[in-house]
Amino acid sequence: ENRLPNKRKARITGTKPMRAYIQTATKAATHPVRSAILKSLKESPKGTIELEKITGEARYNLYHHLGFLEEAGLVRWKLKDSKTKIYSLKKPKRPKAAVLVFDKDDIKDNPEEFHAMIDSISAIEGKNIPYRGKIAKLEICLYYDWHRKA
Repeated sequence: ENRLPNKRKARITGTKPMRAYIQTATKAATHPVRSAILKSLKESPKGTIELEKITGEARYNLYHHLGFLEEAGLVRWKLKDSKTKIYSLKKPKRPKAAVLVFDKDDIKDNPEEFHAMIDSISAIEGKNIPYRGKIAKLEICLYYDWHRKA
């Protein structure tokens, strides 16, 4: 019988408690540089040279952010020519959770969709979301239950 505390067990087994996973993923996804990396990788896989140009980060800092995203389970990489890492979004078949982050640009570029989303949230909540014109960022966490029958 394994009697290790959850945090220690998580480190050893490679599994994370759900709350820790969401906190790590959210922290990774909401940082401005890492958010830019994720948005770019959403379009297509990219190497570090492309990501440097997109983010404006020096390679050392870029590797730090990519490492954080990899540790959070959000990105992965493959070697292109036995030395060039190509990064892409990690898309598990059965994720435990997903974090959706919409920033000011997403809101500005998709105003109708944003207001429809806020209207839907208001309807579920049973009251209007106040100050909708002042919302600068929206984070939504989705949790999946793969054991429950649909």
